[in-house]
Amino acid sequence: MPDKTKVVIVGCGWLGQQLGLSLAAASYQVYGSRQSQQGLLQLPEAISPMLLQLPLAQLTPEQQKIWQNAWLICAIPPAASQRSEEEYLLLLRNVAGLALQAGVRGLIHCSSTGVYQGLSGEVTEKTLLPDNEKSRFLAAAERQLQQVQPCVTLRLAGLIGPGRHPARFCSGRLLPGAALAVNMVHALDIASFIRQLLQMNIQQSDCFNLCCPEHPSKQEFYTAATQSQGLPEPQFAPAQEQTRTVSALYSQSLPGFSYRFLSPVQALPYC
Repeated sequence: MPDKTKVVIVGCGWLGQQLGLSLAAASYQVYGSRQSQQGLLQLPEAISPMLLQLPLAQLTPEQQKIWQNAWLICAIPPAASQRSEEEYLLLLRNVAGLALQAGVRGLIHCSSTGVYQGLSGEVTEKTLLPDNEKSRFLAAAERQLQQVQPCVTLRLAGLIGPGRHPARFCSGRLLPGAALAVNMVHALDIASFIRQLLQMNIQQSDCFNLCCPEHPSKQEFYTAATQSQGLPEPQFAPAQEQTRTVSALYSQSLPGFSYRFLSPVQALPYC
């Protein structure tokens, strides 16, 4: 199989596996890394397992051969109770260093629209980021991987998909802000966007928000989510913040790509 079809997913957890299955179905040769042998046993058969206990001084010769001229997708989630923010940034710096040593074709970073936390109104990829702890941390994480060129940063809205039905996070709970806008993206649309990027064989770094273009209110979305599962509906308290909508306009300009789910409500049957 030609080198151009190799994809290595570093941090092959829930999102990484969703992406890996989609890419494998599209005839890419997909490798997924986990930190333990037990974690590797959880990988679907279509994803070739790779033990990668980060931080790592260097790849094995076999791993080096796989990484060389491959597309690297970094899907290590920033939120993990077992590590600090500084440890996370060091992990990403380590991934970037290994990628540079191996000579990867390019890197795709699964970042988060949490980088816009604290802002209100519509936010785009060009929006000036706020000066708060969460935004500074996520922006610093993006910069660690931008040492690798080209690097495409994907700022992902709230993740939904198989095994991540939003009803289970809200049923019977008291949620703030009935009228606040919902910013969500389904794993199928993330995978579709990445497949299109790889087909284009991009040569330049870029940044994209990935989010359903339509933004129902929290009350509309989470009520629909619980009703679809026959679960108790959430209750709502007054909002303590102004609403924020993540613009998907720039991602929609990528040639050949369109969102399967314009609204996260449409995505509920596929979660």
